[in-house]
Amino acid sequence: MAKPVTSPLLTRCAPALLARMDRLGDTIYRAIITEVEFYAGMDAELLADMRAVNERTVTEMLTRTAAGRPATNAPARRNARRRALQGVPVDALLQAYRIGIRVLWEEFTVEAEKLPDITLEEMAQASTAMWTMADTTSQAVNEVYRDTMVGLARDDERQRLVLLSALFEGRVADWVMLGGTGRALGLPERGPYLGVAASHHDDVAALERGLLRQGLRSAWQPRADELAGIVAVPQPADAALALTTLDGLVSGRAGVSPPYSGLRDTADGLRLALLARAALPAGSRGAATLDERPVAALVAASPDLAGRLITAVLRPVLDHPDHEALLEALEVWLETGGSTAEVAARLFCHRNTVRNRLDRVERLTGRSLSRPADIATLYAALWAHRLKRD
Repeated sequence: MAKPVTSPLLTRCAPALLARMDRLGDTIYRAIITEVEFYAGMDAELLADMRAVNERTVTEMLTRTAAGRPATNAPARRNARRRALQGVPVDALLQAYRIGIRVLWEEFTVEAEKLPDITLEEMAQASTAMWTMADTTSQAVNEVYRDTMVGLARDDERQRLVLLSALFEGRVADWVMLGGTGRALGLPERGPYLGVAASHHDDVAALERGLLRQGLRSAWQPRADELAGIVAVPQPADAALALTTLDGLVSGRAGVSPPYSGLRDTADGLRLALLARAALPAGSRGAATLDERPVAALVAASPDLAGRLITAVLRPVLDHPDHEALLEALEVWLETGGSTAEVAARLFCHRNTVRNRLDRVERLTGRSLSRPADIATLYAALWAHRLKRD
């Protein structure tokens, strides 16, 4: 970055410009709001702030120049941070500085023309000094603006993660105290929403992009055992769309909660999503809701009950030397709606073999495959074993 410079001619002209600072400040202000579209649309308070800061900056610059000292970038750097925090685009800010420098140069030339002994060399030196100052100011503004925006992004991300933690952990008081809003998470203020529990190996950016392509906004937080998410589903059909989209995006198991109306209910949504995920066999891939596997979800929700079901119902089968073949026959029979012919086709064995295996399951468990209550018990016990096994 070039060092700030000045010139004898600028030093001679600066006092005259300082003497009419009010008019000069007004000229710069009007040029900016006329030529920079963003500033033309600013509210009165911000415009007044812009004008005051500009006049202080120009006054400081002219004061230093009149004393033969080069202007510094300190005011421009302070202003760059101020405008970044106010949301002024950097292009608009740089354009405003260029306009200010241009007006100053025009005023300097007016004063220089009043001096009888000015040479072309002195004018060239003054021009070089002025536009060198413009370059160094622009570089300083760019640098500070960029650093400020990076800092803001980090602050926003930290705040977003804190707010998400409060929601997922059910700390509603913290959410309220922190001023939590949907906007801070990149979500609409009103639901419905879905809670999602996916694998922590999933790519957050890929999930966000995939959902956004379907018009669905989401917010995610990697946690110790899962990737937790919130998906906004404002339209009636959006919940099904979100489920289908997630099913095609996730790399492992993902559970999806029923829709809920407010962000403060997110902890319950995540809990139900975790149950839906637990109801999927480990090693499988896809997204599912509780409604798709209610029995498996009930079993997953109560590990103690699951263990008792396995012991009370399936232990005699598990102790049998052919337990794998027996359980496979029972599982496929339940999946196919009780069709021994279809079981035989899927297992590549004779129907009599299927019947023999199922008869053995009935004898070992003491439960009949012709009684609905016993079938339900066997189904629940089989799911408990499957989830524990996986």
